[in-house]
Amino acid sequence: MKRTEFGRLIDTIFAAKAGEELSCSDYFERLPRYAELEAAGEDAAARLPDVRHHMHQCPECEEVYLGLLEVVLAEKKSDASR
Repeated sequence: MKRTEFGRLIDTIFAAKAGEELSCSDYFERLPRYAELEAAGEDAAARLPDVRHHMHQCPECEEVYLGLLEVVLAEKKSDASR
């Protein structure tokens, strides 16, 4: 097991509480807001901790987040250059 996978497992074990876990579909509903907060330089993890927690335990969803964040930042840069 890789170190990052082990870290995710440990975090999931200690952070998981019954009824507080997001499903991937719930995550995708909240992800755009999370990416917008990050792109604006705000502490998205503090404002949407359940999204951050899900991302941390689900590598596939984290990949989607990284792609979305890249798009949001590119749009923001494009808007600033106009």
